[in-house]
Amino acid sequence: MSMSVPSTCHAAALTRRLAMSKSSSIVGSSFATAARAVVPAGAFTRPARAPRRQRNQVLTSAGWNDFEWGSAKVVSNAPACAEGGLHSIVLQVDASMAKGYATPGMFVQMRTAVDGKAAFIAVASAPDAAADKFEFLVKSGDGTAGELCALKAGADVGVSPVMGKGFDLTPAPAAECPTALLFATGSGISPIRALVKSGALAGRDVTLYYGTRSPAHTAFKEEVPAWEAAGVKVVMVHSQEEGGAKYIQDALKANIENVKGGATCAVLVGQKGMTEAVIEVLTAAGGPKERGI
Repeated sequence: MSMSVPSTCHAAALTRRLAMSKSSSIVGSSFATAARAVVPAGAFTRPARAPRRQRNQVLTSAGWNDFEWGSAKVVSNAPACAEGGLHSIVLQVDASMAKGYATPGMFVQMRTAVDGKAAFIAVASAPDAAADKFEFLVKSGDGTAGELCALKAGADVGVSPVMGKGFDLTPAPAAECPTALLFATGSGISPIRALVKSGALAGRDVTLYYGTRSPAHTAFKEEVPAWEAAGVKVVMVHSQEEGGAKYIQDALKANIENVKGGATCAVLVGQKGMTEAVIEVLTAAGGPKERGI
């Protein structure tokens, strides 16, 4: 399917495969091409109308099939970086919700009242069936995202079951694609963080290109040393900093001679301009994009 998203969406991902040669693939984001899975990352709002009943507990339809809303409790809510309005929100969830989160890149719908709009938020923590807490990265703004960022510890939040297919890497097995390139801008780092922490990329040569306005706008930057210690090379790109590449696609171009197109897979989450530019660079390095998942 193809999907257009509201202008308030700061990051969204479509998982897809783009053959760069006979054995290569790009699993990532495209707003213009067909794909089976849509994984919003960050927050955007859409109507979720429902009759007034018990707060957050009602069977409703929100465009992603019928489901029963559940409730989660805010454990903590704090700024994720000094500037930019990103918040790190931790929710306590029940066992069924934890078991439903199987693949990084999946998301939930959230709302602060039964008659409120739902925000689609990617899970930022790695899948763990035994976990009782989920982590999220939410950008403050108008509507539901702003309401979520204003919640205090102990507040109740309406939550859907975990949704989406997440990042399906099966079309790009490590044996065929031993190199993995990850690309994220802004709040798009959320599901990429889940992927990195999940261990799903173990055994691959992994490089993360992470773009933000400045270090002060960078969520999870305190975790970067741990990611690097785990074998993930991190290339930070700041559009408002002096010197160096301003955009992810420029940083990739500077290193493109080291990218082996026939043995590389990629996961992209972020703004349309970034994903299209990165896909153009990668396909130019190895061949046309072909199949999508």
